[in-house]
Amino acid sequence: MAEAAKLRIVGRRIELDAGLARALLARGIAQLAVDGDQVRVSGDFILPGGTLHIRCRELLGDQAVIDVSGPPPPSPSTARAADGQTGQDGAAGTTGGVLRIVCQHMLAPPRLLACGSAGGDSQAGGHGVQPTTPAARNGAFNRSKSSGRFGGRVLKRFGLSYFLSVAYGEPGRDGARGGDGWPPGRPGDGGDGGRIDVTTGETAPATVDAHVEPGAPGACGAPGKGAQGGDGGLGGVNCLYRYQWFKPTLSLPMTSGNAEVAWARKAFRLAPRAASGRAGPDGSDSVRQFVASAGKAGVIRCRAVMPAELAACFDADFLRQASAWAEQSLACAECQMAETIVRWALSLLDADAAPSETGALRQSLQQLLSRIRPSPETAPPLTA
Repeated sequence: MAEAAKLRIVGRRIELDAGLARALLARGIAQLAVDGDQVRVSGDFILPGGTLHIRCRELLGDQAVIDVSGPPPPSPSTARAADGQTGQDGAAGTTGGVLRIVCQHMLAPPRLLACGSAGGDSQAGGHGVQPTTPAARNGAFNRSKSSGRFGGRVLKRFGLSYFLSVAYGEPGRDGARGGDGWPPGRPGDGGDGGRIDVTTGETAPATVDAHVEPGAPGACGAPGKGAQGGDGGLGGVNCLYRYQWFKPTLSLPMTSGNAEVAWARKAFRLAPRAASGRAGPDGSDSVRQFVASAGKAGVIRCRAVMPAELAACFDADFLRQASAWAEQSLACAECQMAETIVRWALSLLDADAAPSETGALRQSLQQLLSRIRPSPETAPPLTA
């Protein structure tokens, strides 16, 4: 199985919306990492069965949804399986994805979904196959006067070499047993719920609406019905023939309207056909039914942590990005925003974030802070 495509988005202000989600899916992106100062969720951001990691200072998502629930499996044909075939199995539901959010503040949290998808319904079983009965053959003429392939007899003689005879048709064959109904496919099991992990530096909102429900099992298709037994075959046509000097002078089926045939049928009580076969028994209905299982519930963890535990989630690369975002804010004359970002980054360092690079990062952030809020000693003098 090919590894899912990955993408990382880094920015000062990032918006997750339906348009971005569609673009990611079109590129086959199923694993997304988002690092930003402010991350806003607008509308429905849906990444079916995907993995989404968000790290930011503030997360905003009023009346929005982040959905990494498992995608529904493809369904088999809604039509019943062809006669004489088992129904297709339903596909198993897919597991919900993974959603991890780490932020200092969660303002108006979005609805979070990582549910398993329902299992696929199975296809109904095919009905039994309707049997066919071969046609019987008609009476065969021959020079033996009274036998023929299926029997016969001389009805009347006119001397030694002139006679009237009947050749009986083949008896009709009994109909075959109707085909048994076929079972449906097995429905798919529901997918397991995914995982939602929300970590905040402040008290986690009590109103976080998170769901990791398991997928429901698929429904079983209907079993097939047995076919009606085959019809009894009609007997072959009895035939009347007349020979003179071993040459046929009359060759007609008993079903014809010829006058001599009508006379012979009456005089010798001849049936127009050989005996027909009996109808075959009906096939049995299938009684097979299958039951699928629901998936397992996923895991939800929403918690507020101490500064040291939150700081451990932010590495040196993120803090360097935070310094760049503060520079951008300063360049846009957003001094208060720049100071907010810098002071938050310094608080992470105070809580032991990026311990191997603490000195360099702290120096860079403090220099930036001095440019945003100069001290009285470094401030330019006021002119009289």
